[in-house]
Amino acid sequence: MVNSKRKGSQFERDATKLLNAQIYGKWKRVPGSGALGAILEEPTLQGDITGKDIPGLPKGFLLDAKVGYGGAKQLTVQKEWLDKIRKEAEATYSIPAVICKFSGSREGVKVFVVMDLDAFAELVNRTSDVQDELDKTLWNIVGQKPENY
Repeated sequence: MVNSKRKGSQFERDATKLLNAQIYGKWKRVPGSGALGAILEEPTLQGDITGKDIPGLPKGFLLDAKVGYGGAKQLTVQKEWLDKIRKEAEATYSIPAVICKFSGSREGVKVFVVMDLDAFAELVNRTSDVQDELDKTLWNIVGQKPENY
């Protein structure tokens, strides 16, 4: 039988490596899996993984990591996970999300991210704002209207 604490800690390490390999910024695992932050009521030590210094975003990320909870073909997402990470992220001015892994999945989607609609909308709208600013800057430099503006 696999120790679920060890399995969770391993996924936190693996997820941090994946994030650093695929997304710009600095992704770090929170010491003690965020439990220390909850005990000390210290917001900067809560969550499982932080993402900072991400180009184009004024905020970093605070992620809770979950593995298993259903097996290789399904994963049960619990509302309390999203509520908890949202509350913790508000205290650190971060974007909340839950990074999940299907336990034992060998093909297709293995690792994915879940976030509430408000966090997703903020992320998409911020990206759109950055593109608009870039288009305006290019318009001013080149002197002609960008194709999608």
